[in-house]
Amino acid sequence: MKPRSIDKSYNAIEKCLQILSMFSLDKSQFSIKEICDQLNFNVSTAYRILSTLEDYGYVSRLKNKKYVVGTQALYLSAIYTQSNHLEQIRPIVDRIRDISDETASFFVEEDNMRICLYRAHSRDEIRHNIEQGSRLELNRGASGRIILAFGKRKNDKQGFYKDIRDKGYYLSINEHNAALFALAVPVISNSNKFVGAIVVSGPISRFDDDQKSALLQLLNDQLQNIVMP
Repeated sequence: MKPRSIDKSYNAIEKCLQILSMFSLDKSQFSIKEICDQLNFNVSTAYRILSTLEDYGYVSRLKNKKYVVGTQALYLSAIYTQSNHLEQIRPIVDRIRDISDETASFFVEEDNMRICLYRAHSRDEIRHNIEQGSRLELNRGASGRIILAFGKRKNDKQGFYKDIRDKGYYLSINEHNAALFALAVPVISNSNKFVGAIVVSGPISRFDDDQKSALLQLLNDQLQNIVMP
């Protein structure tokens, strides 16, 4: 979510959100000068807003005088997890990683993007570019295809996304990275509501039909343990 350019018509709440929206996995620290330059704030306005955000725990000021996201974000994350009944997903993602020795992830849709809520990296030396919290295009990758097939394109009566629903999974090979595979399945609640996509991914060098069958069995077995309204 990228911050919009600021002008005098924005109120104080919007300006707070603009500052918070600047932080990302690629850049997690900002000086007050960087904030002013990017959002066209004067120093007194930026300092006043940052002081308020700091008082409420949304940002913290480091010894180098740069600002980072504060611990209140973790609390809100816990509330989000509980209110959406997602507390069961984290241990399942971890178990899939532990059993398969591959990277496991859980994605949800938000603002026409797919968000990586949970990520458990494999313990080998091959690292993926996606981290927990990443926002990615919705129309790419195994998780994106699953989210579309069971979400926005769930009413398609034929074609690509219906085929995905009929199979119950999507396999991505040579899409983001030619060296990796990704296999995704949907998470469906007890009331038949689509929740998100669980993905297992790893080096294409150790992926074959036997591995595909074993991973699909593992994913489906683990999802049997989920109980959601």
